Amino acid sequence: MRVDYCKENLILKVFPTVGGCFEEGWSVLKKHFLILLLAIIVSGVIDIPMGFNQMGWDDSDSFKIGLASFKFLGFIYYLLVVTPFSYGVDWMFLKASRKKEPQFEEILNGFKKFLFVILSHLLVIGIVGVGFLFLIIPGIYLVCKLIFVPFLIMDKKVDPIQAVKLSFYLSKGYFWTIFGMGILSFLVIILGLICLFVGVLVSIVWIHSAFAVLYKALDDLHFEEACELAGISPESIRN
Repeated sequence: MRVDYCKENLILKVFPTVGGCFEEGWSVLKKHFLILLLAIIVSGVIDIPMGFNQMGWDDSDSFKIGLASFKFLGFIYYLLVVTPFSYGVDWMFLKASRKKEPQFEEILNGFKKFLFVILSHLLVIGIVGVGFLFLIIPGIYLVCKLIFVPFLIMDKKVDPIQAVKLSFYLSKGYFWTIFGMGILSFLVIILGLICLFVGVLVSIVWIHSAFAVLYKALDDLHFEEACELAGISPESIRN
């Protein structure tokens, strides 16, 4: 983390860096490893049907209608089941990053905000999809800018549009930090693959922890500023 002195408030401010987030994420991993690992495993099991949906099936004419129906049902399953579980996992990691004890049943918390979870995810898919239509760089930029939408939906009393706006402004000035964490995450996954199955699981927990730490840091530092830029009252959306 980068430390700076704020003369106005006479305090030290700690700004997130790529290495600092992964370092703090490792501390989160060590303290809450078993429950966070269990959350990742359950999320992975829930996601297994999506693997079958992405298999290269025979695309002959006799199978096209059935294949299209199967893929459509797969997308519905992903949207209505996998996505809420994913948001619940993000919430557990965020609690752990705040030095609170996550509870396993909180993996279901995404279903408590089911409508906003689904709509926010669809909105992000649509925005990022448009970005990738204009070549890969705009798409990558939008992925980085909207990475905090799941955290915001779970952490604040916001609707999908507010979550998108806040994520955009909360990440202001941190694009390269987020992008750098994405690159480092890829390298961590490669390292995990070298260590076989267990290494991959540890890598995934570590990466999730690092991004939860990043959101926590930016929420602490820039939440009110982001609300002002988005035209939202901070007090109206705090849980």
